[in-house]
Amino acid sequence: MHNNDIIIYTTEDGLSEFTLRELDGELWLTQKEIAELYQTSKQNIGKHIKAIFAEQELDDSVVNFQFTTAADGKNYR
Repeated sequence: MHNNDIIIYTTEDGLSEFTLRELDGELWLTQKEIAELYQTSKQNIGKHIKAIFAEQELDDSVVNFQFTTAADGKNYR
């Protein structure tokens, strides 16, 4: 993968499709995409992420990358 590549992954049953974004050698998903992957709500994912930071399992400066996804599907920093 090259910087800023996008991979579309579809599950074997064809029921779910995920857009994986590569940025500087790391894969990124939105909270909404993580929720779909784990078949839960975005709010539930947010709760788990907040708990991970509260328990200092991870530092949010290491994993937090802000993107705003516009209606046109483009990501803006």
